[in-house]
Amino acid sequence: MIGVLALLAPKSETLPRVNQGGMISEARKREILADLREGFFRICALACAALFVYRGVYHFVQDPTRFNIALVAVSETLTFTWLLLSRRPVTRDWSPLAVVASVTASFGVALITMEPGIPIIPIYVAAPLQFLALWFVIWGKLSLGRSFAILPANRGVMTGGAYRLVRHPIYAGYLTGHVLYLLSAFSFYNLAVYAVITYLQVYRILREEALLAAEPEYRSYMERVRYRLFYRIF
Repeated sequence: MIGVLALLAPKSETLPRVNQGGMISEARKREILADLREGFFRICALACAALFVYRGVYHFVQDPTRFNIALVAVSETLTFTWLLLSRRPVTRDWSPLAVVASVTASFGVALITMEPGIPIIPIYVAAPLQFLALWFVIWGKLSLGRSFAILPANRGVMTGGAYRLVRHPIYAGYLTGHVLYLLSAFSFYNLAVYAVITYLQVYRILREEALLAAEPEYRSYMERVRYRLFYRIF
């Protein structure tokens, strides 16, 4: 188990440091514990995402006309792929509330029902728009590189690519995709799930910005790019 965690956790750039007595230093012990905690967190996140992707693929195989389900599954696959590739942050918010809010906001989508529901807008309208939202997510993640994170963290200030338009393009793309899926397979249950996810996502954004605002570069970026998700809305 420890070996698996070590593989999933970001690798340190230095070899284990030892003191004169041949023992691992306290600083190195803290690094090892941080790696193990990071690896355990990634395993839990991947398990949640994998379960959702399995459900999505299963329903799509049952009804190949439901492209909205396939697009949601692809979106979640990208989430845990980037999570595996991400690098260790400079600082991360490990407070219990931040952990619960971030994990729920990221993987709470696994709680939605994938039944057809009530199509407020037809799939042939929703699916192409979902596809565009997914590409905006991909653009945001490519712009971010290995700095992707689930928890609020400081992996450096990103200002290029999709981040020239809004401060949180990945979240904007996900939220747009959620709304489009909900409208193409509406149920009050899914509405409640997405409402909770969106509320926690906003909390996550505010926590992340509070962390990054410690950097003068990010404060300058906030002045240049005023909107978090959508132009003239938020």
